[in-house]
Amino acid sequence: MNCIRRRPFRNKHAALLFGPSFFCELSLVLLLLVVAISPALAQTTGSAIYGVTNIDVAPSATSQGIALLKRYRDAALKQPGNQGVNLLQQVGWPNRFAIYEAWKDQSDYDANEKAAHTAEFCDKLKSISGGPCDRRDYFVISVGPAREASAADPIYMMLHLDVLPKKLETIFPASKQLAEAARQGEGSLRYDVLSGAHVPLNYMTVFAAWQNRKAFDEYEMSTYARQFRETVGKVLGSPYDDRLYKPIK
Repeated sequence: MNCIRRRPFRNKHAALLFGPSFFCELSLVLLLLVVAISPALAQTTGSAIYGVTNIDVAPSATSQGIALLKRYRDAALKQPGNQGVNLLQQVGWPNRFAIYEAWKDQSDYDANEKAAHTAEFCDKLKSISGGPCDRRDYFVISVGPAREASAADPIYMMLHLDVLPKKLETIFPASKQLAEAARQGEGSLRYDVLSGAHVPLNYMTVFAAWQNRKAFDEYEMSTYARQFRETVGKVLGSPYDDRLYKPIK
């Protein structure tokens, strides 16, 4: 590995922290991280890419935000390679939203990112949102078939996990086992497990749905869900963060 020589820092303390040896070590760490995760990547299913967008708008702009989301969804569904777009509104926080979308592969996802309707969506969001257009792409750890809701009040969950990089190889199999068990649970509609598509690759998202809140509550207290939470809790770099949503039709 060739290490690039950098001009010395004028600040001696900064030089100690961020001198040439620091950048060499950092590069080596990133390389080892990719190598360590490669076997786990090989176990993923296919080339599908999933996109997750988190949005919060001013409370007074909730209706305007929903209209923007629907326009984006209608345009994205017409894009080549699109395999579905879910619009979600956070329970108890109606001005917070999420977009969950599936794409055949990375090239289709990237083409949609460059499309005029995506640029228009993010641009119009600026005037009513408290933050940037936060869009991220994920590869598949485990995704099963989705079922149609038979009740009027399905509940969705989005769970974000910041896993310590060295523990990914144990968490990937554990999350796949959880997904397989959860899909068999009463009232389950879907259970997807994803991981960030770009280095450092240690950000995971779970997207799941149930027929109603009762079915979700039963999942939360199930043996398999509690065991997974206990396992993953030991290797997280941030708190276990799950949020509930209702669908936007």
